Order: sequence, then C-alpha cells, then structure tokens
Amino acid sequence: MKLFIPKIIALFIFVFQYTSLFSQQLTPPIHNYSSTSYNAASQNWDIDVNEEGVIYVANNQGLLSYDGQSWELLPLPNGSIIRSVFVYEDKIFTGSYKEFGYWKKDETGKMFYTSLIPKLGKYAMHSEEFWEILEFKGDIYFRSFGAIYKYDHNIIEPVQNVVSNKMIVYKDRLLLALRKKGLYFLDANNELEKLPNQELLEEEMIIDMATQGQDLIIGTRERLYKYNGETFSLYEDSNLLEELKRSELNHIMSFGDDRVLLGTVKNGVINYDSREKTYTVLNRNNGLQNNTVLGFVEKYGNIWLSLDNGIDRIEIDSPVKFYTDDTGELGAVYDLAFHNNKMFLASNTGVYNFVDDELQIIDGAEGHTWNLEILNDTLFVNHNTGTYYVDGNSLIPVETATGSFKISELPYANKEYLISSYTGIRKFSHSSDSIYEIDSLNFPVKNVVFEDENTLWAAHPYEGLYRSGFTGNFTKTSFVEKIAIPDGGNSINTNIFEINNQLAIFNGDHWFKYNSFKDSLEIFEEMKPFRKHKMLLKDVNSYWFSNTENNSLKFTDFNKTIVVAPGSLGNRLVKNYERILKNGDSLYYVALNDGFARIDLNKYINDLENIHVSKPQVKGFFDLDGRFSLENKPVVPYKSSRDLNIYTSFPISGAMGLRYRLRGEDTLSGEVNNGMINLQNLDHGNYELELLAIGPQANIAEKSSFGFSIKPPWYLSNLMKLVYILVFLALIGLVYWFNQLKLKKHQLLLEEKFEKEHQERINNLEKERLVSQINLKRKELANTTMVAAKKNEMLMEIQNELSKDKNSFSNEFKMKHILNKINRAIKNKDEWEVFETNFNELHEDFFKDILKNYPKLTSKDLKLCSYLKMNLTSKEIAPLMGISVRGVEVHRYRLRKKMGLNKKENLTNFLIKNY
Repeated sequence: MKLFIPKIIALFIFVFQYTSLFSQQLTPPIHNYSSTSYNAASQNWDIDVNEEGVIYVANNQGLLSYDGQSWELLPLPNGSIIRSVFVYEDKIFTGSYKEFGYWKKDETGKMFYTSLIPKLGKYAMHSEEFWEILEFKGDIYFRSFGAIYKYDHNIIEPVQNVVSNKMIVYKDRLLLALRKKGLYFLDANNELEKLPNQELLEEEMIIDMATQGQDLIIGTRERLYKYNGETFSLYEDSNLLEELKRSELNHIMSFGDDRVLLGTVKNGVINYDSREKTYTVLNRNNGLQNNTVLGFVEKYGNIWLSLDNGIDRIEIDSPVKFYTDDTGELGAVYDLAFHNNKMFLASNTGVYNFVDDELQIIDGAEGHTWNLEILNDTLFVNHNTGTYYVDGNSLIPVETATGSFKISELPYANKEYLISSYTGIRKFSHSSDSIYEIDSLNFPVKNVVFEDENTLWAAHPYEGLYRSGFTGNFTKTSFVEKIAIPDGGNSINTNIFEINNQLAIFNGDHWFKYNSFKDSLEIFEEMKPFRKHKMLLKDVNSYWFSNTENNSLKFTDFNKTIVVAPGSLGNRLVKNYERILKNGDSLYYVALNDGFARIDLNKYINDLENIHVSKPQVKGFFDLDGRFSLENKPVVPYKSSRDLNIYTSFPISGAMGLRYRLRGEDTLSGEVNNGMINLQNLDHGNYELELLAIGPQANIAEKSSFGFSIKPPWYLSNLMKLVYILVFLALIGLVYWFNQLKLKKHQLLLEEKFEKEHQERINNLEKERLVSQINLKRKELANTTMVAAKKNEMLMEIQNELSKDKNSFSNEFKMKHILNKINRAIKNKDEWEVFETNFNELHEDFFKDILKNYPKLTSKDLKLCSYLKMNLTSKEIAPLMGISVRGVEVHRYRLRKKMGLNKKENLTNFLIKNY
C-alpha cells in the first residue's frame, strides 16, 4: 500500500504535467464538423478523398460525402453501417456487413449504388464485415477479419480465408498482417508467403502499416517498427513509446520524409518527427472533437480525421498557429505585449501572462482591459477600473478615478504621459507619480495623436475628432475645436494615426489627412487603395490593415501585398478591436475572441507559391420538375425555369471563397453560399455560368464554365414561329387579296362613277335638250297662243266694228255670214286641239291630275285652267276663249268656287304650284 500511494501521486503529477504541457500549446488550425453539421451519425469508421478533394466517409448511417460546400448522406439499400471506403477512379467502393460494392454518379450527377455480392456466384459468404479496401495491380481487394476477396472489374473471387488485421501494397507486393503471425505477402498463385527476419514481431498484434519512401512503418498497440525491405527495427524513442502506451495506436500515416502521424484510440493524433525525435499531440484539449481516431487521409496539406464522434480537419503545416482557451476563462483578447521575456494578454476578463505555454492571471488584474502599452521599459495597462503598470506578477495603480483606453508619451518630455480615459485626458508624471486633470477635455477620449509639441488630436468613441492646443507643458488648453468629417462621414469608431509624418484619419470607409493650410480634412489620395481598411500596425516600412467588411488582414510594404483571409484565422478576430503585434523577424501575434494566433509571415508568403486552389464544378442542375444531365448542355423548358437550383462542388483548399457570374439574356453575379446558386425568373435564351474560385490573395485563381439554355415559351417556340410566319404570310396574302378586291371594287366604283357621270352627262345633255325643247315648245306654245290671241283679238275687234256698223251694210245676210265666219274663226277647234297637244307635251297629265281632284270641271273650265297655268292674264285669255275680259273674270270666279279656293288664294299661283 505504501508503494502504491507514491505511484498514484507520481502518476497524478505526470498527468498534470502532461495536461499543462499540451493543453496550452500552439496548435495548427483545426476545423470541426459535428454530426449536427453533416446531419448523420456521430461515428465515422473510415475516410478517403478523390483527386478533386471531395471527401468520402464511412458513417454508421451510410456514405457521407463533402465537396467543400455541402454534406450529402447516401444510405445503403439495406441500411447497414459502412465500415470502409476507398476511392478508385470514378467509383467509390464501400464495405459493410455481408455487403460490398461501389457508388458512381449518373449523367445527372446523382450517386447510385451497385452491389458486387451477386458477382460472388457460387461462393457463400459467412457473417463478415469488410473493414478495408485497396487497389493492387488494377484490381480491388476487400478485407474482412476472416477473408480477402478480389474484384477484377468483372467477377468476385475469394483470395484467402485468413484472419488478418491489415493489408497494404509495399514494393509491388500485397502484404497481409495475420493476427499474431506477422507479415505475409501473396505470391503469383495467391498463396501466402511469410516475410523473413520477423523475430521482432513475434506474438505482436499489428494494428496498422504505412509506407514512407522505401520503408514500411508498422504499428502495434504500443510500439512502432520500421522495415527497410530486409530487416525490422524498433523506434527507440522512449518518450514516443511512453506516449503510445498511454494513447493506444490505431492508425498510421507517413507525412513527408521524416514525419509520421499516429491516430490513437485515447489521445487523438500524435505528430512525430523521427529526425528531431519530437512530437506534438492534438486532442480534445486543443481542438479535436474526440480522442478516438478511426481513420485519416491527407489532401493538399489538410489531414482529415474520421472520429468516433465527428469529423475534423487539421491544417497540419499551416503558418498560422493558435492558442485557444476552450474554458472561456480568458475571454476575448483586446491587446498583446511582450515584456521581460513574457507574453501578456489583455482580455475582457483581465490581464494574463503566457509563459512556457501556460496561462496565468496577474494579481489584481481581473476585469475588462483595453490596452497594453510599453513606455520607457514599463508595461502600462489601460483597465476598466483605471490605469496601472505591471510590476512582477502584480498590477500597480497609476490612477483609479475612472477607466482608461490608452496611455501616450508626451513629446519632448521624460516619463510624462497623457492618459485617454472615460471622462477626458489626464496628465501623468511617472517620476513624481502626480496626476493632473485637464478640465477643458472632459469627454471620453480613446486615443490621441500629437500634431506638434503643443497640439494634439483626440478621438472621441462616438462623436468623432477634436483638435486641441495646449500651453504650460500640456496643463492648459488654448483652444478645443471639433473637426468635421468630409461628406457627412461617420463619427463613430473614427480612428486617428500618423503615417509618414502626416495625420491620417480613418472613419471605417475612407482615409483622410489634415491639410494645415486649409485647416480641414481632405481625401488621403495615397491611401485610396486601402479604402475600408483600418491600420493595425506600423512596422518600419510595412503596415498591417484589417478589412472593415470581411475582417481579413492585409500586410503591405507598398511593393507587395499579402491577404490573410478571415478563414485562416477561424473568423475569430474581435470586430472593431482588431490588434496585431510583432515579435521577432517574421512572427506576428493576432488577438482573437478566445485566444490568439501566431502568423509566421515568411512561411505564409512561401506557402502562397505552392498553395492549391480547387477547381469549382457544377454537380447538379435542377428545375421545378427535376434534375438534368450534365453530360450535355441542359435545355430547360420555359414553364419550369422560374426557379433553377445549381449545386456546386468546391473542395476545401487555400481559396478564400467562391463566386459566380452569369452571362446571357440576364446578367447576374454573387457569392455561392452552401454550394447552391438559385436563379429565378430568367428570360429565355442561352446562358453561361462562370464559377470563380477566389485565391488567397483575393484574385481569381481558378474558374470553370457551365452552359445551359432556357427554351422560349410555347408562343415563341420554333413551331409557333413557323405558325407566325405562315400566319404573317397568310395575312400578307389576305391583305393582298383584300387590296385586290378593294382595288377591283374601286375600279368598279370608278367605272360605275364614270358610267354614272357619263350617264349624267348624257342625261344632262338630254335634259338640256329636253329643257331646250320644252323651252322651245313653251316658246312656240306661247308664241302660237299669243298669235292666236292676237288673231282672235283682231277678229273680235273686227267683229265688234262690223257689229257696230252692220246697219251700214246693205246686205244683212252677207254681213251675218261674215260675222259667223269670224266667230267660227275665233272658236276654231283645230287651234284648241293644236294648243292642247302642245300643252300636254309641256305639262303632261295636267288635265288628268286636275280632273282627278276636281271631276266636275267642264272643258271650258279646263281650257281656262290651262291658260292660267301658262300665267296668262285675263286680257290675254279673253280673245283665246272668245269672250270678254269680264267674262273671263266671271269664269275665273266660278272656277275658284268649283275648286273651293278662298278669296285670298291666287288661282293662277295655285295652278302653277300644284299642277
């Protein structure tokens, strides 16, 4: 019992020392992929990678794949656990319980599984699980714990029914590690032949093997051996062997000429350098999700681990190393400093020193700390509770009236300083330990820069800049004026610096400089290339900046510029409080939100020459109805093109990101997020999608193109275009035909019009002729009537004269005979008939119409009506009727009466107007 207790104490001390040593060491970047991120089971049995860098993992729920953009889980048809995975050409071989086969993409990019069990034929398989797959001389070998099977891409046949733990190809031979029997190889007849000189391996259980140049590395649970092709030797590094005893070896990977990575069951990964005989351990204490490594593979400097819980990626030789405080005790780091061979960290929880990879808080330094400043070999601390300086491992107060942001040394003064505090500026004399408060500057000041020995610029945390003049050795102000930011610039987080002896102001977007002649700020032309870049560190002839948009870092000496992507620092910079510190020729320390990073700039620059950037590819093209073949240019129906999804593959590499640019009927560009590009409501036509891989220096390092087209809508299809052409031609024909009809009709109308006009001309001529004839007849009628009237008037005058002198004639009978002749001449019917005939020719149907209305009219009445129609006067009518004028008036009276006319109506007008 007495011996047992010291052993326990010794073991406890050893474990404590071991934990202290490795839990605080600087580690390469480690990226964790938990089961919630890849959405599958936590346990991952094996891992492999193809030429492009796509990762394939044997998971409890199926085959996992990761193309740098998204994870995909492919379950086996029978739902079995996949134990092994191996990539060969375009096939992904997997092994599980009583099952092995391969996965392959179809023309659309979708993975499908082909089982090889049916190719076994007559061979009966026992209850076997397949834990390893490899390629040898073009054939694929599957290993279970009880047998080896070979697939020659045609048939499956068992090679050996032996219990083996591992198989490997070494010097063109397939080696098998038989359980506690050593190493054997298959001869030309697939018979087992034991390697000679294996005495060191007797009764050893070989766990894994790896080739390193011409050597074979062999691992058991607690030892490591080397075989050079002739003899076996044991790694005699006692520290390594002790580590293996504690950790239990599970997998081996050679890395370079002298390094070996050892995956363990209990303690993560051991990175062993056989030349230097040193090693480091990466486990849960410094970034891994789990200490049990079930498999690993290397690609482009990344070590991928399949763990008992999750998947991890280690940038094993990254020029960036990290210290990460997983406990949360340290918090966000706001500043760093090296003083008296110690590293100091200022965080939101206090001030710590970091010595020999151990973190220790300084006495009395608890609380939020903004800044560390070394002035005159004294380390000052700007703390939330005041201003302090470090003495040994304690914090000595300078003043504790209020919190402070920064301390600056006065120009041309010895150990006199200005403290930028929460309530203003205080002057501190270290030699006399006196504090003097400057009343005129009674607002928060986070930083000051001196314009000259009597003037300074003060940066307010929220209200911008103030310029102040001093007298009395910075004890009184001569003026305080607020400086306006040009173009209404932002006042919050305005920073002031001194660059090349010029005052430079940065407001988060633009750089300005002070023009003393104009007493105003103007654009700093030389700093335009660093728009949206805040200066962090000035180092002789070089500068460090941080990008205010994406939090990347930029190093420049104005001849060359180096960009440190946010991903290289794990996106862990403290936003708006970025800080970087130089220590040594090429080492820079960066404050992070849970620790710090160390950048070896020379190595970072050298690595840029050999850094690999993956080539992006399209792995799936979908519309609303499904996915398209990628072998030919996809042609998308218009009705299903409203929402297109394009899935991309962009394996992990040194790239900063992936962008796309779409050219065609519509032009779009943007960043690819989670491996998917969504395109909506594109117009029909041809398109070319460019995938642009952004290199580590923000340049386009790789690009690929993918073409597709969208069919026009049905109303713009080729068939419809043909229909439109036919309709158009038909319309042209119809218009032509219509125009011909119209022309013909117009021609007919013209002919009719011409005929009508011709007929009208003829009619007019005829009418004119008839009118002329009528006028002529009317004249003739009038003339004959007037002649007859004159004749009758004369005859009546003669008759009257004779009647007056009839007594003077001797022969009364002769006289009477003469008077009768005269009377007959006056009442000559032939003259009336001629008149009537001529009158009817001029006034057709006159007598018929008037008799129709007045049937009781006599012939004498009709005669009078005809004379009145000709507008003859009673005097002119009297001789024609052989009566007196009085007789005519009487006759007219009687006619009026017969016709029922009133006294006011003129009979002549009535007859002319109505008949």
